Amino acid sequence: MRSMRMFALVLVVSGCASAGGGGIFPEAGDAGAAISNADRLIGQAQQAGADSLAAEAMTSARQHLAEARAQQQNRDDERAAMHARMAAADASYARAAVNRALADRRKAAAQTALNALPRGGTQE
Repeated sequence: MRSMRMFALVLVVSGCASAGGGGIFPEAGDAGAAISNADRLIGQAQQAGADSLAAEAMTSARQHLAEARAQQQNRDDERAAMHARMAAADASYARAAVNRALADRRKAAAQTALNALPRGGTQE
């Protein structure tokens, strides 16, 4: 019974190793491409109005992008790519927050317009 468990464990471990399971953490990818993507997403969020409507997320995105560039200069592409991906995530969140804020404003305006309509029912 014990040898059967050991065999199963060896089988699982060897299967994971041959499948490219490699390390514990996933690879972050190409640092240059990740930085370019983050820079593009930050620009799009900025154009959408995120500097005023999602300031904290934009600050975080810019800080991560700056750290990514610093890590790239230090030749630490893995950390550079990871910070760039975090910057991209923050920028995407900022853009979504802007969209949400604008949708809330449109909803409030529509509700105000609806409330201004005369109520039906009591006509003489």
